[in-house]
Amino acid sequence: MAPKKPATLQYICLSILFVFACAYQVRATIYYFPEYFHVRAVGWPFIPAYTEGRPLATFVLPNALEAGVKEGDILVAINGRPFTGTAVYGDVIARAKAGDTLQVAVETPGEATTRTMNVILEAHKLFLSNVGVVLVLTLKLVLPVFCILLGFWVAAARPRDPSAWLLLPVLLFLSTLYNAGIESWGAGIRDLATIYRYMLGFTWPLFMFLFGLYFPDRSDEREGPRWWRWIKSIFIPAVIILAILVTIDSVGQVENFALVSRLDAFLDRLSPLIFLLNFVGVGSFFASMKIKSHLAPSPDVKRRFNLVYAGATVSMTPLFILTVIQIFKGGKELEKLFPEWLVLGCFMMLMLFPVTLAYVIVVQRAMDVRVVIRQGLQYALARRGVLILQIILTAIVITAAITLEGSAQRSKPQKMIIISLCFIAILWLRKLAVFVRAWVDRRFFRDAYNAEQILAGLSDEVRTLVETKPLLERVAQRIAESLHVPRVAVLLEDGGWYKPAYALGYASAPDATLAESSATIQRMRADSEPTRVYLDDEKSWVNSSNVAADERQKIASLETQLLLPLATKEKLLGLIALGEKRSEEPYSGSDLRLLKSVAAQTGLALANAQLTATIAEEVGRREKMNREIEIAREVQERLFPQRLPQVAGLDYCGRCRTALGVGGDYYDFLALPEGMLGVALGDISGKGIPAALMMASLQASLRAEAMRARNEIAGLMSRVNQALFDASSEDRYATFFYAQFDPGTRCLTYVNSGHCAPMLFRAAADGQIERLHSCQIERLDIGGPVVGLIPDCAYEQARVVLHPGDRLVIYTDGVSEAMNRALEEWGEDRLIAAVRNAVNCSAAETISQIMQAADAFADGAPQHDDMTLVVVHVLQQ
Repeated sequence: MAPKKPATLQYICLSILFVFACAYQVRATIYYFPEYFHVRAVGWPFIPAYTEGRPLATFVLPNALEAGVKEGDILVAINGRPFTGTAVYGDVIARAKAGDTLQVAVETPGEATTRTMNVILEAHKLFLSNVGVVLVLTLKLVLPVFCILLGFWVAAARPRDPSAWLLLPVLLFLSTLYNAGIESWGAGIRDLATIYRYMLGFTWPLFMFLFGLYFPDRSDEREGPRWWRWIKSIFIPAVIILAILVTIDSVGQVENFALVSRLDAFLDRLSPLIFLLNFVGVGSFFASMKIKSHLAPSPDVKRRFNLVYAGATVSMTPLFILTVIQIFKGGKELEKLFPEWLVLGCFMMLMLFPVTLAYVIVVQRAMDVRVVIRQGLQYALARRGVLILQIILTAIVITAAITLEGSAQRSKPQKMIIISLCFIAILWLRKLAVFVRAWVDRRFFRDAYNAEQILAGLSDEVRTLVETKPLLERVAQRIAESLHVPRVAVLLEDGGWYKPAYALGYASAPDATLAESSATIQRMRADSEPTRVYLDDEKSWVNSSNVAADERQKIASLETQLLLPLATKEKLLGLIALGEKRSEEPYSGSDLRLLKSVAAQTGLALANAQLTATIAEEVGRREKMNREIEIAREVQERLFPQRLPQVAGLDYCGRCRTALGVGGDYYDFLALPEGMLGVALGDISGKGIPAALMMASLQASLRAEAMRARNEIAGLMSRVNQALFDASSEDRYATFFYAQFDPGTRCLTYVNSGHCAPMLFRAAADGQIERLHSCQIERLDIGGPVVGLIPDCAYEQARVVLHPGDRLVIYTDGVSEAMNRALEEWGEDRLIAAVRNAVNCSAAETISQIMQAADAFADGAPQHDDMTLVVVHVLQQ
């Protein structure tokens, strides 16, 4: 498995967002608690808020009430500047000092007169009881900081996990619940802060929806109800569009309300829709948790979803109830409708939501971030801890050496022994640190990091193993070592059954052969995913009616908790059955991802091993076949004439050169009664051993019939045809030429059964062969159809008389159709020329010269067909 590329882009984006979130939180905290940071800030005498298209004074404090400002007054001007946006008020407050006078011009709703009042600004102070201060500190400092740290830590630990990136805005929203006096932060900065706060606030339902969908892994939409997909396709774009519009409106309210007045009025009319989208988004999160809990494959996963669902319900329900009442009461501020302790208490309940998420993520290992904790702890223990202890011990040694050196009560050997013991303690320090590190790992983190390293290395290692048994042993042992799994069994496919091929940790070999049609194998083939096995869970798939009782018993004999498929794209090669961990912890998502990677590489290696074994078997089979073909070739060679019958006045020879080891051409010379000679040449359809077998059958039939045929070779050919038809398949046949020569009369009787017409070169009076185009070249083409293809065929025989010097050339099409590299055929004209050039040669020499001429023309091109020649030369008397 190739190492993943660093998540550089993710970390850059995360760093930028972290800086922005921290900067916002620091500035907001200074606004909430300036006295704790020794910042001399004035308290806001009232909070400006746009309601129904008008800037109103809300949360009016006593110093403003004494000056005449009333709750709900319309703000007209601040220090003589028209109140065009909340930034006008914020800029004045940011520059003011305690004791300054704030001139406020207001109008009372329903009245046309403008009143101007002077408000004496006071230093910022919290008008709360001690309990109230603690609650406010928790809500405005502890909760935001906790959410920021948790969100960014999870995202940094898992930068490629969609759940981590969706969790981040869910938590960041909780850090921006309260107004942080953004109007007073200065030009530019206040706009960025407004965008940050309102985008988080109005996209929060969307992120809650997606977080519910993806946490901790994405839901399989095929298992979800249809309305789930419908809501997602409509809900997401609607929330994004409204969030952008609300953010634009909020920035406009800060800078210049007149620019967004129409947009603000439009959004007021959409208030019911915005509430509905918020309700749908947050409600979908709860629905997701409930659906995933119902579909959870194991009790551990179900427990995680139930914890998140319960924590979210307890934390959000009280504030949801207050919000619903607030809507029915006309949208007034919660603090004006309910007692302060009740509002703060409901907001305090929100703290339970991120705490629950932290518990499920870290303790319950929902997102496997404890590996990161372990790495940090391991580094601190192995490096900084050891360094600190070494410094301390070194200091002790130096101090002891100085003290003992100045002591007169101890002898020099005693001083040396004490100093030596101190140095030995330093040397043993590292071994002690290694022991402590291993103990912490086993006690708290279950070798999570080592497992990741070992299994990642195993993915690379299995690629080099090409033998099945060493491969299975290596994979099983490394998985057992890395995850502390005492029992591992590997089942491989063998003839439609999946049988145990290797087992580790069992007292005896498990009897767990599964049929290819079994429910377990069908499930593994369909999902191609690691499958958990919970025999004690009635709702588990293994206890369903689809799984037969004997199959369930076989799975129980494996004592497995996880089945891991070994598959390629084409087929399921086998599966690995993993027992329960020694730690009794369930297999985490990280474990499954690593094991899935190992299984994928093992499947490929197993396929390669099987392919290697198949190739070796094929090589052995082919070697055996080659040996058998060589034997067949030798047998076939012995079927050709080994000794030529002596015939007075006749020089003849035959030769066959096969294209493959075993050919389909046939020639023969038969010593017949009364001194006659039988000459045969045939070309069997096809090549190789099937053609050679038909050749042997043809030879046997011919020799049996020729001994009693005398000169009636037409009948002989009919009987050979019938015998060959009965002995061969429908697509097998042979072109065949057979002749009988009577040396007393020099008469040649022949039958041509669809074969290339042999050429009879007549000699001139001086014994020389006629020229190339001489009419004295005769074709022996009388006969009938090919043999072995059609039953009950009649053939015609013909007779020619041979004279001294005549040459009969019988050949197969492999000679005349020999091709060169340009795919040009040699042709009969070149064959005739070659025979003419061999006028003074014997029959054997003539064949050699013809073969050489054909090879010269082919110029190294491969021979595509068997080449067979028979030359009969009538000698001069």
